[in-house]
Amino acid sequence: MTLSIGFVGLGRMGRPMVAALQRAGFSVSSYDRSPGARSATPGSVDTLADVTGDVLVLMLPNSAIVESVLTDPTFAALRAGAVVIDMSSSEPASTRRLGEQLDAVGLHYLDAPVSGGVSRAESASLTVMAGGPSEVLERVRTVLEAMGTVTHVGELGAGHAIKACNNVLVGVTLLASVEVLGIVRAFGVDPAVAFEVINNSTGRSWSSEHKVPTFVLTEEYRSGFGLGLLAKDMGIAVGLADGLGVEHELLGAATKMWHRAGADLPSDADHTSIAEWIAAQLVSVRDGVS
Repeated sequence: MTLSIGFVGLGRMGRPMVAALQRAGFSVSSYDRSPGARSATPGSVDTLADVTGDVLVLMLPNSAIVESVLTDPTFAALRAGAVVIDMSSSEPASTRRLGEQLDAVGLHYLDAPVSGGVSRAESASLTVMAGGPSEVLERVRTVLEAMGTVTHVGELGAGHAIKACNNVLVGVTLLASVEVLGIVRAFGVDPAVAFEVINNSTGRSWSSEHKVPTFVLTEEYRSGFGLGLLAKDMGIAVGLADGLGVEHELLGAATKMWHRAGADLPSDADHTSIAEWIAAQLVSVRDGVS
């Protein structure tokens, strides 16, 4: 029997993920609190109470919103036996706590955050890092595989832990890349040439290979992933390290810089606009502005 799917969260990632599920033949009942997001998504419903499905997928900004949805008394689709999959970038500790609460009322819970951005959501080629019981994952594997490549990474919360660690690396490598960009520009080297060499050398990263040439050197700053969301994910990784007593001086310093940038830039700034913020910091230093 084909599983029916309820999907909550129709942002930049959620909409193409719903489209991928529909292309795979699943019946999807989707919802977002934004009327514009609902109107742009075929098959969407008008209220959370109208969401139905054997499997409930959440693609939301943070753990607090995930918890608010799962505790909403109108969410009638949360019936015994259903599988809830949180594909958001959530906090591992919150995920485990929610898992215990859902298990107590007969619901199954998986965390399955993704990596790859909007373009890979559109091509259904996301990296899906799934945490939770393997037998529950196998029940819904076809749902997740409709959106990308699935790896079972461990117990509940493991997916969210790995996602946070992945994104703190994104933040560190992009920050380092744009600081290097400032160095080569100041020395009079053509940045395009410098990064062509770097990307054929051992200093390359996804940030230097893709984000700098595509979004920074072109000054487009439109990757589709918000700076605030990345800073939030980096904070999750650093908080996890704090709780585990793991050293993280470099990651902590980088995360503080991202939060400073988030405070200075518009709330809807793309994360690649960190390059503009770094450039402004350099100008301030040169002009003697604190």
